[in-house]
Amino acid sequence: MPKNKVKVKVLEKVKEKIEANPTKVKQDAIDSILEKGVDFTITVQNKSIFNKLHLAPIKRTFIIYPINMGTMFKISEILLDLDTEELLGVMKDNGENKRKDVNILDLGAKNIIENKDKLIKMIAYGIVNSEKEPSKSLIRFLNENLTAKEGLKIMNLVIRQMDVSPFLASLASLRGMNLLAKNKETIPGA
Repeated sequence: MPKNKVKVKVLEKVKEKIEANPTKVKQDAIDSILEKGVDFTITVQNKSIFNKLHLAPIKRTFIIYPINMGTMFKISEILLDLDTEELLGVMKDNGENKRKDVNILDLGAKNIIENKDKLIKMIAYGIVNSEKEPSKSLIRFLNENLTAKEGLKIMNLVIRQMDVSPFLASLASLRGMNLLAKNKETIPGA
């Protein structure tokens, strides 16, 4: 069979799949991009003489790959340790009752003091994607150069790369198979 006919048949099959379920194809494309990792750049905020003379980089680029189980565990531990109850309560009250007696600056300052280091550590774990502690130099770089907006974008990226749904689905499928249930079966005639 000539190569052109093979190409035509392959292209026809691909076209049929795209027409049959275009959202699945888009999701597959997104998933394949995420498997390769997503990069982001952080600009150095306080430039030293080395940065100004271009002896040290002005920007650093990092890539966040899909998060492995060990890293997911470490990030989850930190997430559960965050103290956000007061913030969530204020957000809920403002959404329902339109309360205006909340001092956002005080609330923000309190949450920055309590949670900034935890947020930076979660981002650092996402970057190194390892159960091992992120290096002090990485944490220092993030602490000195990461803006609040960049922190939000990167944390959303880390959470998206964590993708806990397959883990939860595997637990649900195990539960569905009754592998976790401890039921004793009796064998007739035994």
